[in-house]
Amino acid sequence: MSKYGGGERKVGWRILLGLVALLGVPSLAGAQIKLEVPEPGGAGIPIAISPLKNLAGEDQRAGEIFADVIARDLDISGYFKVIDRGAYIEGPDPLAPEQINFPNWSLLGALALVKGGFSLDGDTLTVEVRLFDVAQRKQLGGKRYRGERKDLRRMAHRFADQIMLFITGELGPFNSQIAFVSTRAGGRAKEIYVTDLTGTEVTQITKDRTLSLGPSWNPAANVLTYFSYKQGGPYPYLRDLLSGRDSRLYPVVGYRSQWSPDGTTIAVSLEQQGNSDLFLLSPEGRLIQRLTENPDIDISPTWSPDGREIAFCSSRSGNPQIYVMNVNSGRSRRLTFRGDYNTSPAWSPKGDLIAYTTRSGGFRIMTISPEGGDPSEVTAGEDPSWAPDGRYLVFSQRRRLYVASKDGRSVKQLTGGGGDDTSPAWSSRLE
Repeated sequence: MSKYGGGERKVGWRILLGLVALLGVPSLAGAQIKLEVPEPGGAGIPIAISPLKNLAGEDQRAGEIFADVIARDLDISGYFKVIDRGAYIEGPDPLAPEQINFPNWSLLGALALVKGGFSLDGDTLTVEVRLFDVAQRKQLGGKRYRGERKDLRRMAHRFADQIMLFITGELGPFNSQIAFVSTRAGGRAKEIYVTDLTGTEVTQITKDRTLSLGPSWNPAANVLTYFSYKQGGPYPYLRDLLSGRDSRLYPVVGYRSQWSPDGTTIAVSLEQQGNSDLFLLSPEGRLIQRLTENPDIDISPTWSPDGREIAFCSSRSGNPQIYVMNVNSGRSRRLTFRGDYNTSPAWSPKGDLIAYTTRSGGFRIMTISPEGGDPSEVTAGEDPSWAPDGRYLVFSQRRRLYVASKDGRSVKQLTGGGGDDTSPAWSSRLE
């Protein structure tokens, strides 16, 4: 039994050794080890991530990129302390457990180790990667990935997710993307961008040289809704990320939207006669249902995971507060009572919490049970959006995006430089 992280409160997970890796490694089914895993923000499990070995050539750059992506992901998770690569004694060569000099890695304080290899055949990339328990000198698991050269970073994100699964019992959130609004194109224009979880691979989605706002993902993570002033606006638009085609969703201005969990409906706040109410639209732009109709402002809808309820922000009590509505009956109940400015709700994929922004001496991220009760503070920031695993939030603060564990014990900066980064939206896991 190995314990990680001083006096931090710990959560134990049982891990089966010898998970059937697609590498042909003999199964060790039946052998078990109990690892004590610190919560995010604790001391962290010391892990070494060796660059992949090029099994068919001399160029090691792809192997280094793979290791860099995993290191960044695991650092963001808050569960791990990634050991500086400059301290490594052993190179990437040995891959089999019996060939690895585990005492060398123990000298560095490593308790977990990632090793693997890759090969390129034209544009076809094959990666074999494994996770080892250094103290037990055992393989915890491994994967083989095959795809195109451009898929290298995606493969690394997928294995970072697997490491989280091996160690914590839950798949990680790293094979996903975050859409956000930024002025990094220059001037006052706000455009929509998408980044991977390293925060460094950023793609500009819109190039309208105007104000684009409020991105939201469909469940398949291949379509974005957003609002733009390019035709007067702000009108709601759909952007197909595969084809790059844009289409106006509905000929009424609005502010925020979110897709239903099954992808058949979009909840959206639209303005009519100077007042904002909530509506349901089809992805084809057909009006399905009006959800609210009163003289107060109703905005920022967010679905419960089962699709039965919607949380939203309303001024019906005199100032912005969070409410929860039953979609079928239309009945609403007030959720937040602490503070006089609560907005931007986001319902966790696990269904257990609703995150929101409160203004109290600055903007702060809070969470509350969907049933109500006392809220908990996460950290300073605004516009929270949940990771697909429900353990993390992305949010904006001081012109940058950050990722925090839901209890706020771990907070990591995601983006940096180039403009104001705001309004993040975390996608579901990618295929």
